[in-house]
Amino acid sequence: MKKFRILIVDDHKLVRNGIKYTIENGRFQGRIDKIDEAINGDDAITLCKVNNYDIIFMDINMPDRDGISVTQEILKLDKFTKIVAISMYNEEYEIRSMINAGAVGYLLKNAGTEILDEAIDTIINGGHYYSNEVAIKLMNPYNESKFQKEKQLRSSVSQDHDILTKREKEVLALIASEMTNEEIAGELNVSKRTIDSHRQNIISKLQVKNTAGLIKYAFKIGLI
Repeated sequence: MKKFRILIVDDHKLVRNGIKYTIENGRFQGRIDKIDEAINGDDAITLCKVNNYDIIFMDINMPDRDGISVTQEILKLDKFTKIVAISMYNEEYEIRSMINAGAVGYLLKNAGTEILDEAIDTIINGGHYYSNEVAIKLMNPYNESKFQKEKQLRSSVSQDHDILTKREKEVLALIASEMTNEEIAGELNVSKRTIDSHRQNIISKLQVKNTAGLIKYAFKIGLI
């Protein structure tokens, strides 16, 4: 009986642990050869250069490199690898982009054991698998104009990201994780006044109005 090699790519350890635990305790537990983990896109590509994986669970929103470009690069290394997108969100742009990049599945991160088992079974046998919420989105008429506008917007956001300093990006990531200014100051070992200043500078540079705008921006560039 063939055993499978699986790679989980996600910058959050809690997510990686959750998916790994679910797979290891599902109905394929006796058929898993190994489960590797990658914390970012570059790490995933490095692993794929020395290992052949049957299935890769790929986070879409990661710092530095998104799952879409990483998927494209990995499939150039091995076109037979089956890549399944995993995300907290079911935005049509990301769904369409991952499918266009070559992904054969799309799951939400809250998927339970039954869903993961069904996805693995379907994909290993040559099929495609999408969670119910995603399948509904795919049934809607494909709006190419809307897709291209979103692509242009995200490209613009990515360029804007370069105007932030390394420290500002770090502060933005912590803001997006719902930490208060006091908590961020403690985490970075600086004064609250310093964090207040960073927050105002980030808001000014990104031309957003408030914390909600910062969180929305952080999502767009893959910080959450």
